[in-house]
Amino acid sequence: MKLKIFNFVFLITIFISQSCTIRLDYTLYSQLINDLQERTSDKYTPELIRNYFNLNQQSLKQFDEYLYFSENERNRLKNLAKEMFTFGYDNYLKHAYPQDELDPIHCCGRGPDHLRPDNINVNDALGDYLLTLVDSLTSLIVFGNSTEFKRASKLVIENLSFDKNSTVQVFEATIRILGSLLSSHLIVTNEYQPFGDMKIENYENEFLNLAHDLAVRLLSAFNNENSNLPYPRVNLKYGIPLNSYNHTCTSGAGTLVLEFGLLSYLLNDPIYEKVARDVSEIIFKKRNPITGLLGNEFNIRNGEWQGFMSGLGAGIDSYLEYLLKSFVLFGHKKELNMFKEMKKSIKTYLRHGLVEQSV
Repeated sequence: MKLKIFNFVFLITIFISQSCTIRLDYTLYSQLINDLQERTSDKYTPELIRNYFNLNQQSLKQFDEYLYFSENERNRLKNLAKEMFTFGYDNYLKHAYPQDELDPIHCCGRGPDHLRPDNINVNDALGDYLLTLVDSLTSLIVFGNSTEFKRASKLVIENLSFDKNSTVQVFEATIRILGSLLSSHLIVTNEYQPFGDMKIENYENEFLNLAHDLAVRLLSAFNNENSNLPYPRVNLKYGIPLNSYNHTCTSGAGTLVLEFGLLSYLLNDPIYEKVARDVSEIIFKKRNPITGLLGNEFNIRNGEWQGFMSGLGAGIDSYLEYLLKSFVLFGHKKELNMFKEMKKSIKTYLRHGLVEQSV
């Protein structure tokens, strides 16, 4: 199912990637806004987003000196970033594939620590599911490396399986694996091919099918009638572990709606978006009644806060980020209003600097 909003997102991506400098080109920006207004619904226009951030020519021009990189400096930094990625990616393939990641100290591959299931620093991210390769697909797209993207895609399609006795964090699996598979599917099937020829010969929605398979396995995390908050970890083969942790951070529970929502639209199946959006709203309702701030950790058994520190750092940050991004992608004004409420509370009650405010 194609959404008008996809064209909106891709158009923004093309605009940013093809700009000659980091400085905003006001003529192109005006053309972009006009085009977006024609492509998106009347109810949620880009003008609403622009006005919210006060993105007008006069307010931006005073910051030109901070927004500008010379052409030479921009190209130098761009090439350096590409060189750094290529170095890491090539050495992963040489020394670590098909394991999840490269252990840089021992120069060998590393996967889940099955001997120490409580080693969550490793096991939360590593699921024996080609993590680095899958996670790199979208970087290969952005760098315009169509040859390697097609080769890596073939490796993923032929070898990736989620039928593994691995216990992974729902948050990590969602943003890194599910997100990359969905993004790759959208790029491969996009008729405009904004990053060059990324089409895969005889492609039969394999990325989307893999994403669906993973999401079905992650759905078991939401089977929590005690608080309706998701379990932080699932076993890809058996569901919720018997010794599951009873706590989860705000970001871990509330940073799922982009990937789950997009999957629902592509499959025309509302369940994924519903469970993720319900959790986002549950968290929002748990704000402190006086400050409107969020804590950083829940007890998932009773739904009560057990981490009472609020801030903009790890544990909370991406929940706030996804409220705004969800509005941009799906056009739900409710989430924009939630973001505005959080922004108001943050500006009113959080200290500026390193000090955090308790909820």
